[in-house]
Amino acid sequence: MILQLLFIFFARVIDVSLGTIRMILVIRGEKVPAAIIGFFEIMVYTVALGMVVSALSDPVKLLAFCSGFAFGVLVGSVIEEKLALGYRGIQVTIDREQADLIKELREEGLAVTCWEASGKMGPKLVLSIIVKRNMAGVVADKIADRAPDAFIVLMEPKHFQGGYIKKK
Repeated sequence: MILQLLFIFFARVIDVSLGTIRMILVIRGEKVPAAIIGFFEIMVYTVALGMVVSALSDPVKLLAFCSGFAFGVLVGSVIEEKLALGYRGIQVTIDREQADLIKELREEGLAVTCWEASGKMGPKLVLSIIVKRNMAGVVADKIADRAPDAFIVLMEPKHFQGGYIKKK
């Protein structure tokens, strides 16, 4: 009985974690890897569900099933965060007087596109930067340290082509 409960729990952790990764791949347009993961996700789910549906009078199995789902959401989120798949767009608005930040970022190898804008408090520069997702936090923190009043927005582009960054 304990082995069945553990199996149900861990099967749900696995299938929900796979589901999290699958959804992220679908959103990013990576259809084939998403389909492969989906195959294994639904296989594990169906086996676990079968063990619970055949014993609906046993609330402990249902509890293991639901607990595995909840824990799977947490595990899937952690895995997705560690994988840091894809790219992030960083849009930064700074005061015109901080234009030297653009040169610093470019010297660090970042592709920075900028244009002039006008804000409530005067002339601004808007910077557009695309980086690998695992670098987005580091770059945003560096900008915030250098320009504490900067308005920084992180975005997740689904598709892009051309430009300085080459997708791999």
